Amino acid sequence: MKNNIKFTFIVPNYNKGIYIEECLASIYNQTYNNYEVIVIDDGSTDNSVEEINKFSIDKFLVTNRRQAGGARNEGLKYATGDYIIFLDSDDYLTNNKVLEKLSNLINDEDIIFLNFTKDNFGKIQEMIENEEPISVKIEKTNLLGCPTKCFKRELIKELVFPENKRYEDIIFTLEALCKTQNYTYFKESFFTYRKVPNSNATSPLLETAQLDILEEIIKIYRLCVKYPKYKNNLMNRIKGDKIPLRLDILNTLIETGENKYKDYF
Repeated sequence: MKNNIKFTFIVPNYNKGIYIEECLASIYNQTYNNYEVIVIDDGSTDNSVEEINKFSIDKFLVTNRRQAGGARNEGLKYATGDYIIFLDSDDYLTNNKVLEKLSNLINDEDIIFLNFTKDNFGKIQEMIENEEPISVKIEKTNLLGCPTKCFKRELIKELVFPENKRYEDIIFTLEALCKTQNYTYFKESFFTYRKVPNSNATSPLLETAQLDILEEIIKIYRLCVKYPKYKNNLMNRIKGDKIPLRLDILNTLIETGENKYKDYF
């Protein structure tokens, strides 16, 4: 399967006009060119559409505030690539050869784990995926963001993201891991994750956010039933997710509007 792999980039965007040109340029400047780009603008009110129209996008879709999960679901409907890469519109590929190197690495794996660079308001950190059994990843990994994986389209074609929810990656990625038979690692930095204001990563953890994470924990219980092979790993993950503390936070938020554990969640 070397060198003839078609990739689909799915790029959701909401009011990231200041960043999306750099994101898209990092794709279109790649030395490997067997790819398609699907951009889903989720009702932006800034200059995003103007910036997106600078590029000859294969498919430019518009949704109406379905958030990242809904936007990605819409993109998946139109994807034709062998492999799917989810790239957020404020992130960008590390250099112009990463897609060529990725294509040479792939040998029909279900998932390729992508190392990346984290730019936390100018503080740079290299994020490296531990090479460990898939069962350990299901139980312990904190890297459940879908941009940190390259997925075979056949693996995820029946999966959907929760819409209008925070933490929309958790169940999608965990179920993909449960379905995975073979995998490998891209050992260089594939993309740069940029932490910016007004994103899910930096917005307040209010009542709805705590409810969203509790809903996702309930869905993990459902995965225990669906994938009994990994039941113990999933249960251990749930036990490590501080449910009593989360419930205490939620009660306090509802009663007072104050998150007394904001340093932790």
